[in-house]
Amino acid sequence: MDHLLSKDWNVFGTLKFIDGRTIGRHSATKVLRSYWNKIDRVFFGKAAERQAVRVPRWCFAHEGSDSENYHVHFALLAPIADIEHTCCVLNAVWTQHHYQTAPLGKNWIMPLLHKKAATNYLTGEYWQLGGETLLDDLCWDRTSANTLAEYQHDAQQARILRAASPLWLNDAKQALAAQQARYQLPDEH
Repeated sequence: MDHLLSKDWNVFGTLKFIDGRTIGRHSATKVLRSYWNKIDRVFFGKAAERQAVRVPRWCFAHEGSDSENYHVHFALLAPIADIEHTCCVLNAVWTQHHYQTAPLGKNWIMPLLHKKAATNYLTGEYWQLGGETLLDDLCWDRTSANTLAEYQHDAQQARILRAASPLWLNDAKQALAAQQARYQLPDEH
């Protein structure tokens, strides 16, 4: 947990499936691997494969309170300066990625509010799954914030629009606004 707390990340999310009870870990991992590879290509183009430039991320499997609802929680460092837009892109691409991926309103992808609380949640099913909760094959921790900044240009924006149309991004923005409204921080007086 200390390792995760020491990392630089600013997005916390949950990726769900249409039916987390029937997808199975093996099939879910294939869909997730394909999704993260696509996300890397959307943000970094061919450099994702040729130069191993990927979105820094930490992924954790969860099965829910009844141990039968497979889904994944993740933390990542937004690859673009606009963190909310990153959240929208991630959700829009996930929703369209595979017939088993959940719709926009079922996933939960937001700018980080409380790092320690999010870390506790990410690692919350370690007692149940042990080492299998960390999806090491899906994690990436070797791209610096400075490297991310090098890829913020017109070609990146064009790849984003090819992966998620303005309509999908608008719908994802509405889903994000609804999620944020549910988690408004109380005013401090």
